[in-house]
Amino acid sequence: MVRLSKIYITKYILPLALLALVLFGLLAACAVQQNTQNPAGTSTQDPPIPILTEATHGILDTTGTVPQGYIAQLQARSDEVQAHGYQIAVVLFNDLASDPHQFATDVFNKNGIGFKDTNNGVLFVLYLQKAGKDGHAPWLSYITGGGISAALPDTLMDDYAQTAFVPARAQGQWQNGLLAFYDKVYTAEQDPNVAREWQTTHPKPTTTTQANPASDPYSGLKTVSILILVFIAIVGWLVVSAIVASRRRENFFYTAFRLLGRLLIVLFIIMRITGGGSGRRGSGSWGGGGGGGSGSWGGGGSSPSSGGDV
Repeated sequence: MVRLSKIYITKYILPLALLALVLFGLLAACAVQQNTQNPAGTSTQDPPIPILTEATHGILDTTGTVPQGYIAQLQARSDEVQAHGYQIAVVLFNDLASDPHQFATDVFNKNGIGFKDTNNGVLFVLYLQKAGKDGHAPWLSYITGGGISAALPDTLMDDYAQTAFVPARAQGQWQNGLLAFYDKVYTAEQDPNVAREWQTTHPKPTTTTQANPASDPYSGLKTVSILILVFIAIVGWLVVSAIVASRRRENFFYTAFRLLGRLLIVLFIIMRITGGGSGRRGSGSWGGGGGGGSGSWGGGGSSPSSGGDV
């Protein structure tokens, strides 16, 4: 009886334990990476994309360093804009590792800023510790919804940024510059004649070239880390398969693919469980996350990466 128990352990329990250990290692590595992610971002790591809720009024300071009085001013403006059928959101980070404009676009689309039928949302994203194109911090990325290009063409947005925000930032007063930029955008949103008159006085606007996505200096390191994890998983799978095949005197490839199938089933179940939990997260969110969230703050807008950076 003792001998049969040992055979049972070496044949069944040990392979399953090794397989579980490999799976646990992969999940733990992913969990550690997520848990150590700075919500405000750093120069070596992108922040997680935040969810704008009704409680934030579309204004979110992930850094916790901006005075609450200033945040309250932005929230009051956001409520007024919302009451007139538009959405203008502001999100503040410290820094990031990748392209700031693309990341801001992802924030816009993740939250569905603007209304689905008119797609008239605008997003300002500031990276407080990142120097702008003129060498003064913070960097500002501004994103516009795909349905508001007539009232807010990129050339007009660029002009507003250069005349309202950039000079104030150079004087260390970026907060006032952002408020001025915000107000100009809201005025132009409500009155399409503003854009038409501006284009009349600027018949030959300077063609603005969208900044190429900045190369991520840590992309190679990230790729290597992923490859290492994949390599460890493959090696673990092959080792476990070899042990099981040897113990059971089975064909190695048959055993390997049988174990792989079981592992995929376990991963599928885990993804369904975690996906189901995260899918409910956006309920009641300010922008609607592209799906028209519940309550009066529903949205569903999207952007093809319009706007610019200064």
